[in-house]
Amino acid sequence: MVAAALISAAALAGVALASPINIARELNQNYKTDITIHESCNATQRRILEKALSDTFEVATVAQEYVVKNGAEDPVFQKYFGKEKEAYSTVVGVWESLLTSNKDGVIFRCDNPDGNCGQAGWRGHWRGDNATLETVICDLSYTDRYFNEYFCMNGYTVAGSPLGTHWSIDLIHRMFHVPTITNELVGHYSEDYASALELAEHNATYSPIDSDALQAFAAHIYAVEVAQGGDACIGQSVESHDHASSATPSATSSQDPSATSAAAEACHTHADGAVHCESDDAESASLTATAAAAQTSAAGDCHTHADGTVHCV
Repeated sequence: MVAAALISAAALAGVALASPINIARELNQNYKTDITIHESCNATQRRILEKALSDTFEVATVAQEYVVKNGAEDPVFQKYFGKEKEAYSTVVGVWESLLTSNKDGVIFRCDNPDGNCGQAGWRGHWRGDNATLETVICDLSYTDRYFNEYFCMNGYTVAGSPLGTHWSIDLIHRMFHVPTITNELVGHYSEDYASALELAEHNATYSPIDSDALQAFAAHIYAVEVAQGGDACIGQSVESHDHASSATPSATSSQDPSATSAAAEACHTHADGAVHCESDDAESASLTATAAAAQTSAAGDCHTHADGTVHCV
């Protein structure tokens, strides 16, 4: 009996050793950290996107290095991400994922396969269920976005200007939507700059994975540490919505953008059909409407919640 048991144990050990998870494997040969620019982009678009992507990785690197060097007790870190114990590791991990995740098959394209670039004000969108690894950059992006050298110029402030003013922050946002880049961790839990700060103060569990908080933090750090814009470039936050500090936020992610109808400026679509838009007017009023009305008439820096409520900067 003892001998049989030993033989059986040895056999099981052999099976374990032969298991695919217990043998050395080569690293993924298709691993790449660069996003592919689609053949639909002409030479000028390609040059702009290559510069824009370089700017994006610069801003993300500066943001991550700031967190690593200054820690979770840093007042700027706590302004955007609160004081939850897990915030530090989560934020560092998000930036690490954006910078080093495998981007094999992740594509930026310049054509209009879903027809959304024909809608007024659209500057780009993630393709959602149509092609989860693809993002379309519409023509308006090439005339409306600024490179990093323009940080803190022309009246720009982190608190008062659209998050997508600069290519780098806009592409950070677009990369967050691609499932493979952060394993679908990052979502929209706040509605604007002010509510992102309220979230950090009152419901900080969500702040380290909130798209707006991460973008605003990256813009803040770059504006101060690299552009040397100081307080004047950060600006003052306007009052946000009363419910932002008390309600449990629900994230919106993306689905099939081809189903959306005409929407306002700088729009893209999330998983529940919600449309998230940017505006050049940072003082647009907050709107409440049904989801259907939101997708046809919402203005400003807008996005729609699961209950059909639309909020705009």
